[in-house]
Amino acid sequence: MKQIAFRYGLWMFFGLTGFFLLMHIFNLSENYYLRIFNGAIHLGVLWLALRAWARNHHEGTSDTTSGVVLGMFTSFIGVIPFTIFMSIFLAYNPDFLASIKSQTPLGEHLTPMTSCFFIVVEAIVISLIGSYVILRILDAMRERA
Repeated sequence: MKQIAFRYGLWMFFGLTGFFLLMHIFNLSENYYLRIFNGAIHLGVLWLALRAWARNHHEGTSDTTSGVVLGMFTSFIGVIPFTIFMSIFLAYNPDFLASIKSQTPLGEHLTPMTSCFFIVVEAIVISLIGSYVILRILDAMRERA
């Protein structure tokens, strides 16, 4: 289980960081709403990790708690390094932080640390709900086959 979480967590980190850097190179990183693609990357990697986990559990994915724990662990391995990267990036790029502040409702209170807090909170919500839903879909797919 840990091997799956580390493997896919690192893929998540590289996906999130690569997407951000690519958008920054194309001067699109200031578009605050592109973060929805972070959710797509996050859910895509969760799907791959939980599918790999379900393949190793031949009795089915009825152990929902273990699957959700795997999803959460995978997400933390991917999101925590990304959060550290973003805090460093925002601390050394005040113009970028000012641009984000002007676009968000909590802009005046936004610091590198609070923005990273929001990244972690979004990741927890996506991981918890996404892992459960993905497990139910995998279970339904297994019953059909």
